[in-house]
Amino acid sequence: MANIDLSYKNAGSIGLPAFETLDTYSQSNLTAGAEPAREQPVRILLASSTTLAKYQVVGLDAANHLVAATYNATPANAIKPIGVLEHPSASGATNTTVYGEVVLTGVYNVGDDDGGTGSPLVWDASFTTAALKMASVIGNALLIFRRRKVI
Repeated sequence: MANIDLSYKNAGSIGLPAFETLDTYSQSNLTAGAEPAREQPVRILLASSTTLAKYQVVGLDAANHLVAATYNATPANAIKPIGVLEHPSASGATNTTVYGEVVLTGVYNVGDDDGGTGSPLVWDASFTTAALKMASVIGNALLIFRRRKVI
């Protein structure tokens, strides 16, 4: 059974397919604006023994390998977000060949509440509030996390 994210409000009016197992449709929006635009992803080597989900907010560890971004009250200990992972990726114990495709630019939706309702982004559990998510990127005008305006 798959979860399929939709970006329009009347998705249920088109009906559901009559398969043995039905998909679950949920209202969500990856982006929260058009400027700056999402550009082509870049390939960055994953850290060893790392598993990252689709739309994971990612950063770089001390060795410049791709890991999940994390919040820490001491900024020097945090892993600041650099982008959003396009596809799920997993690496082995000594990774030298598995890369993640990361979009480094764009305006991303953090969701309607602190839990991220309405957004497909995957955040590390250390980002406990929407305010922490929105303030996580400093000094990069091409990567923005914010709430999507509700119409």
